[in-house]
Amino acid sequence: MNISNFIEELKRRNVFKVAVAYAIAGWLIIQIVTVIEAPLNIPDWFDTVVIVFVGIGFPLTLIFAWAFELTPEGIKKSREVEITESVTDRTGKKLNGVIISVLSIALFFVVIERVFFAKASILEDAGAVAKIETASIAVLPFVNMSSDKENEYFSDGLSEELLNALAKVEDMQVAGRTSSFKFKGQNENLTEIGSELGVANILEGSVRKSGTRLRITAQLIRVSDGFHMWSETYDREFTVDNIFDIQEEISLHVMEELKVRLLPEDEAQLASRPTMDIEAYNAFLEATQREITYQPDDLEYAIQKYKEAIRLDPTFAEAYARLALAYNNLHQNGNISADETKVLMRENAEMAISLDKDLGKAHQALADYYGFEFQFEKSEETLKKAVELAPNDASIRMDYRSALGRNNKVQESRTQLFKAYELDPLSPDISNSYARHLVDVENRYDEAMDIIDRNIKRTPDYNGSYYAKAWLLRDVPYGELDNAFTFAFEGHLQNPDDMDFMWMVSDIARDLNMLNMAEYFGEKISEKYPENHAGPRNLLKTSQTRGDFETTKRIVDDLIETYGERTVEFFVIDLLAYHYEREEYQEGLDLLKMRFSDFLDEPGKEIVNEDQQTASIFYLTLADKAGKTEEVDMIADRICEYKDKRLAEMEESGHTEIYNELDVKLWCQIATEQYDEAVAAMEKFYFELNSKANYPLIITSEIPFFRIKESQNFEAFEKKIYADLGIMRENVVQFLKEKGEWQEEWAEEN
Repeated sequence: MNISNFIEELKRRNVFKVAVAYAIAGWLIIQIVTVIEAPLNIPDWFDTVVIVFVGIGFPLTLIFAWAFELTPEGIKKSREVEITESVTDRTGKKLNGVIISVLSIALFFVVIERVFFAKASILEDAGAVAKIETASIAVLPFVNMSSDKENEYFSDGLSEELLNALAKVEDMQVAGRTSSFKFKGQNENLTEIGSELGVANILEGSVRKSGTRLRITAQLIRVSDGFHMWSETYDREFTVDNIFDIQEEISLHVMEELKVRLLPEDEAQLASRPTMDIEAYNAFLEATQREITYQPDDLEYAIQKYKEAIRLDPTFAEAYARLALAYNNLHQNGNISADETKVLMRENAEMAISLDKDLGKAHQALADYYGFEFQFEKSEETLKKAVELAPNDASIRMDYRSALGRNNKVQESRTQLFKAYELDPLSPDISNSYARHLVDVENRYDEAMDIIDRNIKRTPDYNGSYYAKAWLLRDVPYGELDNAFTFAFEGHLQNPDDMDFMWMVSDIARDLNMLNMAEYFGEKISEKYPENHAGPRNLLKTSQTRGDFETTKRIVDDLIETYGERTVEFFVIDLLAYHYEREEYQEGLDLLKMRFSDFLDEPGKEIVNEDQQTASIFYLTLADKAGKTEEVDMIADRICEYKDKRLAEMEESGHTEIYNELDVKLWCQIATEQYDEAVAAMEKFYFELNSKANYPLIITSEIPFFRIKESQNFEAFEKKIYADLGIMRENVVQFLKEKGEWQEEWAEEN
């Protein structure tokens, strides 16, 4: 049989029509299975099995169509049917009908799937929180394969720059640097890493630098099944052009594989070259990897490296921006004066923007300068721009969150915290802030403690988590001031020069009414970091707890002289007891009006937030002493109206925990002279809810609480508190003696 006869015979036996009908029907079956698999919770392997069986069935069906024929008497072998008796023509017409029918069903399915299932998928994705999306990725630290281990900063820095390049693309969800770098050297279980980071894909690789040669290997891996979607090895000369070319090529390959649509501005950003000097880039990378500890020595080293990068390339915009941020961090954590910091931050931030107006870090640096100068509106506006330029930079989101919070935009501030936490969930700084939100807003105390404990386990050398745990232990629902103290003091013994631990030890000593010890550690902070504001602010709190308001006033005056007149508004509440004690009630009222000028310009306005509630109760206390009866009555009404509003909101939202109820009721009770009820509420706070932080400070220095001392029950309540504090204080003294750290001059309080 020649070919033409064979083809004719295939047509006669309807093999081609059977093939077409089978292919359409098989495709339709596979599509239906794929669509219904997820909604019906069918196992993932089911669609694979269906595809395999459909594939196996295709050649078997063709063989069957060739070998057999459907006759009126049933199925017979084709060779047994005489051509004159064959009914293949009639069968062919039936197959045409089958093909048309199956095609119609397939078309109908395509329409239904596109309109309804696709829409449902879109709605599901839009409503999901922290769902893994297709274009989500984590960049793990590339392995340093160089013989010189000192080159590790280069492989880490290169990984971070790749992460930053991908993060500039708005349609990408890129896990933050801190979270991704938590898995340095732990690339064995990528599925687990992807799940923990909330990403669908992982980019990993290695870097080998040898003399003038550079080899970079990169591979993109799908988390769900470990499939290597793309990999490439780059062997190039060690030049700055080649480094950036490789970064751009890797980024573009990743975008292509993840089907990310690049806008022209995205392509321009990926193609940009931050510097053309290889030594400047080397210095920059080394600085970025040293500053992340926030330790003063590392910050000072990073500053020198950024300055070296700028000396080698005076047009290196990001080096200027990071230098400005490093100066701010050094002021916060080390020993550089406020005046010097302000000058250095501004000149470097402005230089960065002049060189690259589209650099998110530059706008972040300028915004931090505005915040330093207490220009919070400008800080918020500039950070908004920074977020637009770098939407995946979690550190910028956290700064923006703080700026919004300072401007009393509570909900917007929380949104930025949630986004930062989504981007960088393993950052101890961000997750500790999220834990604090869980405590302050949602009363999810155990969950907050779990987050902090995980941070300590993951990052044992990050002191902020120990600070966060001590802070949580001392208040609701634990109230374990003695355990909080031992936890903080153990941290201090391990890090004797760390400012945060000294501050926390002093804070908890103050809670325990161990004021000599609190003062001792406040003075140690001032001695170790004389240019930092932390020492004076700590001593200010101790002077207030002592009731030494003359010293409070002197410290505040010194801080205002150092940081400028704009800072006076931040110390208004601290100064009110000083004026109250001196019967300078109008001076106190004037300070409050200056601090809350947009609210207290007309006493008696509706209260819409907690800051205004606080301002109102302090204003009422002074106005009452000043004989402003009409104002007092109006403000008391507003305070109680706000209480009713907040209770209704809590009832509606389901957040009706007793702590929140007592909190909003307390100010109304004080305002309306229900002093016995206020004392009873405070007793519940302390003894039932274990809210034990700051009690000596509050009772001694916050003037609204001066009013409740008129209650006949206040003296007994105060004795009970100091007796309880005395028990925990003895536990602390015993602990310190066992450690050999007790000093007799701390024993003055009783």
